[in-house]
Amino acid sequence: MNPGPPAPQAGILDQARRRPHRLGLRPSDTEGKIINTLIRLKNSGLAEGSLRVISYNLKLLAKNCNLDDSEKVKEFIANKNCDESYKANLVKAYNYYAVASGIQWIKPKYKPERKMPKIPTTENINKIISRASRKYATIFKILMETGAMPYELSQVTLKRY
Repeated sequence: MNPGPPAPQAGILDQARRRPHRLGLRPSDTEGKIINTLIRLKNSGLAEGSLRVISYNLKLLAKNCNLDDSEKVKEFIANKNCDESYKANLVKAYNYYAVASGIQWIKPKYKPERKMPKIPTTENINKIISRASRKYATIFKILMETGAMPYELSQVTLKRY
């Protein structure tokens, strides 16, 4: 009785075993500097959400250019095809890194363009009101007719005489 070829899964496991083992979790020099920057920012009281965004932006910059060369970072940000507001966020994240690493650089200035707010039509508002529960339909109707902000309406109290 001939067993035949090995199952495809066994071949995958075979290849997985051939990879060299990584000893410990040693971050690269740049990763270590990014981690130090994030620790400094956390100690100075920055929120977790902000730290996540800064970490993402710094890793993106590190993947595409050398973070220790500020001119290359400026060039990458300037040539990146994205909104001015995103470029401003990249500059802000890199500035945190530069201060933590002692890198001197002149920050480029990017002004985000102001966009017009999207105002829903009366027809769309009426569709939302028709699908909402009685409680929220009442709230939405009051907001629509008075033009009040939701926070202003939340401060209103019922006064009985």
